[in-house]
Amino acid sequence: LEGAGAFRRRVVIKVLAPERRGDPRIATMLADEARIVGLLHHPGIVAAVDYLESESEGPIFVLEFVDGCSLRSALKVARKRGERLPEALAAQVGADVARALNAAHNACDRDGKPLHLVHRDIASDNVLISRSGAVYLGDFGVARARGNTEITDPGCAPKGKRDYMAPEQEKGDSVTPATDIYALGKVLAEAVGPDCGPGLREVIEKATRPGPEDRYQTAAELAFALGHACPLPRAPEAELAAWLQRAAPEALRHSRATGVARRDSQPPAGIAVPRPLEGPQFRAVARRRRRWPAIAGAVLGLVIGGAAVGLYFRGRVTPPDAPTGELRVTSRPGGAQIYVDGSLRGKAPMTLALPAGHHSVRVGDPKSGRWRTADVQLPAGSSGAVDVDLTE
Repeated sequence: LEGAGAFRRRVVIKVLAPERRGDPRIATMLADEARIVGLLHHPGIVAAVDYLESESEGPIFVLEFVDGCSLRSALKVARKRGERLPEALAAQVGADVARALNAAHNACDRDGKPLHLVHRDIASDNVLISRSGAVYLGDFGVARARGNTEITDPGCAPKGKRDYMAPEQEKGDSVTPATDIYALGKVLAEAVGPDCGPGLREVIEKATRPGPEDRYQTAAELAFALGHACPLPRAPEAELAAWLQRAAPEALRHSRATGVARRDSQPPAGIAVPRPLEGPQFRAVARRRRRWPAIAGAVLGLVIGGAAVGLYFRGRVTPPDAPTGELRVTSRPGGAQIYVDGSLRGKAPMTLALPAGHHSVRVGDPKSGRWRTADVQLPAGSSGAVDVDLTE
């Protein structure tokens, strides 16, 4: 985006692929998405910048550019490198998304009437993380909201991604905010794997119960529960950014987060694949508020139904084992949970072999809410101890 003087801003331009521009159904979906996102105002939601209509390009939706990667990409790269997202950071990401989702669920139109919005496509590739560690929710392309045109062809799958779908969504029944909560629970389960601590496991299990009435009823409730399931990081954005740089640098180098995760060659779920349709051209907007460069190539663009985007990762040479030290952790009373650098390591008393260097150790009981934190500098080949009194 270019303005007067030296003003420049990177944005995402979402347009229809050439073979889809004659299909008014797809054009309507993009227009509905622009209308919805334009009504959402939350720091954790990828923001709308502009919406235009052009005789040559059809509808044009301009979005905020998030310089980072998707959670899905980060997890994929980290696992290839033998890294995991620490439980505390996963809970923080989930809480951030839940707060953004709560804002969307409670959004109103310009007349103050509730939108009754349900995202319907909460998935790890629609959760974006910036280089600075900020978390965003994107891609409202299949959201259901009051005033939207619901377009689904008979016999097609429900809108959304099957791996994250709640039972009622998969069956084609009515969806509610609890449907999105189920999907976010699936995202959390994907992020932490099967070996998370009991507090976070309990939250995930409740979020993903089969019956909507048995889940958290609001995303705000889920965010609150995540904040008490395990000790959250003290500097969440800084710690998440540091983890990305350490565990998933290739995701940052090779993936440019767009706020719109769909990069496949298929139209939105629930829409049959037609031959290119002949139809009227969409009118151009009479007054453009901004001057746009040539759309293809001037800024990062995303084409719905366009070519797939692939990532190439070079082989990685396994480095030698890092030097370690031992840390003995004890608690009064015994049995307190031990988190090291955001990951649950076990219950006190326990002796841990840790890489040499600085570690943040948190010991406590999630039920009582009592936690103690210690910053430990562990030299190579040395032994250290942390003793925590939780009786005070």
